[in-house]
Amino acid sequence: MGLEKLVELEFECPCNPTWNGVFSSAFFIIPAVMAFTLMLIIQGCRCDTWCRKTVSLSSFVPAIVWLILLFLDGQYFACAMTDWEGRFVLVDKAAPQKWCEPISEGDVTPQELMLRSQQLFVFSQVIGIVLLIFICVGLVVYVIRESCQQEVEMQDADVAELTVLRMSSLRTRTS
Repeated sequence: MGLEKLVELEFECPCNPTWNGVFSSAFFIIPAVMAFTLMLIIQGCRCDTWCRKTVSLSSFVPAIVWLILLFLDGQYFACAMTDWEGRFVLVDKAAPQKWCEPISEGDVTPQELMLRSQQLFVFSQVIGIVLLIFICVGLVVYVIRESCQQEVEMQDADVAELTVLRMSSLRTRTS
């Protein structure tokens, strides 16, 4: 429920180079750690090797999904990387997108800063897509590996059963 409330919050970048990274990082780190910890608590089990491996790997999934969502949104990463002071405003000409509009004229024009901000949005979304591809490939590999391992275990069980049957039939013949 806490993660849901965080998602409902309207993100407001401070547009202050000193605080942008810290503020945005809190949105990345705190909910991801909360999701990971909650999954560990929910999946708690004995401390054998298999359980530790499975629980820890599956506990990372919600945290990684959270990070993917933030990267796909774009504004959190763009805010973190913004290195000029300004006001967090809605861009009129683009799809609903907010950016730090500079409050003072400097060496760089506002149009160049807006372009840089839009490039940060795109770069953030590319990071999100790459993470999503890695998760999908990882899940496919895991499912294939698990199904192949189960098939090998079933074949081993069949061979063991046949061996037992042969041994018992040999004992019957020799008796």
